[in-house]
Amino acid sequence: MKPSHLFLIVALGVSTAATAQPDARFNVQLFRPSGAPQDLVVVQQSRPLSHLSVSAGPYLSYSLNPLSLIPEGGDLSKINLVGNRLQLDVMATVGLFDWAEVGVDMPLILAQGGANLEVIGTEGSVESFVLGDLRLTGKVAIPGLRRPAEGKGWGGAVTLNVSFPTGAQDAFAGDGELTWAPGLVLDYRFENGILLALNGGFWKRPDRVFSGVSVGDMMPFGVGAEVPILRGSGVTAVGMVHGAVGLQKQPDEPRQIPAEALFGLRWYSSTGLTFTFGGGMGCGCSIASPSLSFFTSILWIPAKTREWEALERFKEPPEPPPPPIDPDGDGVIGESDACPDVAGPVANMGCPDTDKDGDGVVDRLDRCPDQPAGRRGKDGCPLARRDGNRIVILEQLNFATDQDIILSESFPILEEVARVMNENTEADRVHIEGHTDSRASDAYNLDLSRRRAASVMRFLVESGVAAERLCSQGFGRSRPLADNATEEGMALNRRVDFTIQPPSDGPRPPCPEDAEDKKRKRPTKKAPATPKAKSKAPASAPKP
Repeated sequence: MKPSHLFLIVALGVSTAATAQPDARFNVQLFRPSGAPQDLVVVQQSRPLSHLSVSAGPYLSYSLNPLSLIPEGGDLSKINLVGNRLQLDVMATVGLFDWAEVGVDMPLILAQGGANLEVIGTEGSVESFVLGDLRLTGKVAIPGLRRPAEGKGWGGAVTLNVSFPTGAQDAFAGDGELTWAPGLVLDYRFENGILLALNGGFWKRPDRVFSGVSVGDMMPFGVGAEVPILRGSGVTAVGMVHGAVGLQKQPDEPRQIPAEALFGLRWYSSTGLTFTFGGGMGCGCSIASPSLSFFTSILWIPAKTREWEALERFKEPPEPPPPPIDPDGDGVIGESDACPDVAGPVANMGCPDTDKDGDGVVDRLDRCPDQPAGRRGKDGCPLARRDGNRIVILEQLNFATDQDIILSESFPILEEVARVMNENTEADRVHIEGHTDSRASDAYNLDLSRRRAASVMRFLVESGVAAERLCSQGFGRSRPLADNATEEGMALNRRVDFTIQPPSDGPRPPCPEDAEDKKRKRPTKKAPATPKAKSKAPASAPKP
């Protein structure tokens, strides 16, 4: 009795036409292996074969009940249209430029059998010993995600499979048309050799309706792992889940998701042969999910080729890291590193440089670490700054020789002095003191220092400092800082100092008078007139 409706293995109900046509048949083979030795059987990893390296060999697979239907009602036994299949995939792959690989897979159905096909409109069982669809494969590494065989980290590649209609469609060994499937591979290799891989893509297939079930475009997927067991001997375990999600279905029809889980062992031998064997089971989520599967393969790589060398390097366990003599990698080793966990320059004993005042000059080079240098500063110090009761200038003021004319190179310094005074309004009186070295006479140096101090005062007033906050006074050569016997000492003695006077509670006191002012104001007795004596003055005084 012919059933009018058929179910999936898991009792998913589908309707069927009693007289389905042979051209509705499709390729039921779910196991489509990859020919590279480090690919995870049916889940690809991202690394292409080394340049001009060749991999070739057979994949032998056996699937139980790859195409089964169950009549509606469940009273009749399962109908195994294809009850078993033994398939041989002869594969070859070649690497190109370490960036890509291309391969070919010629499937051959060695034997298959099943129930009488009268339920789908023909007599007899499925044909045995037929060709499958010839498949061309390609893989290209993604720039920035190309990882060597022994390397760790992320890897990525794009893939493309193209199948030609060479298979026997009546024997469920071909799709009858050209099909193609672009895909994406993303994986990660850990330092211990464990590999995790994820595959996804799109599979363009002809639209079919087989016994009321839609078969057409699909989205293949796969996730797999390889775990070294005896890495030095090249023994690993592989596991994967792969399948495809049907993109088309009829109303009230469950979606077809053929999938299976596979596990196996692999041995990368030093002869260039890679042996893999294992098995698994299907999920029962489709009419084309086998209940059991077994596979074995022998892939050969010629010895002493670049790919053989890459696999031999993969078998070598990683060397343990050296002891951390310089944990932060800053070049300061052992006890010499004051900050062993944070990198820093050698000049700072391995500690990071700091900049407390934020002026861009690190503290170890900053002569004024607590004061920002400003845009005109030098060595981390501003051109002028307050230090207690003094305004300190970074460089001495320069005047024209034997004159009280301030040279333009000193203008920025005095502008900074004016800024400091305007920022420190509580300093209500600043005493500008002029000093010289010991060259020339006392009278000459005193007069020159007084005039130069007065010039500085005028400049500050013109720069916005209130005149009543300033006093100027000359001291000549009476207050040296260093020995005038040396050029260095005389250079230090030729200076202008800025002294902040203590604040006064009442009105500001008058500016102090220098000795020459007092002398001019002192009352004196009028001496009798005497004839003027001619005196010979020097033509010029020495430079102060």
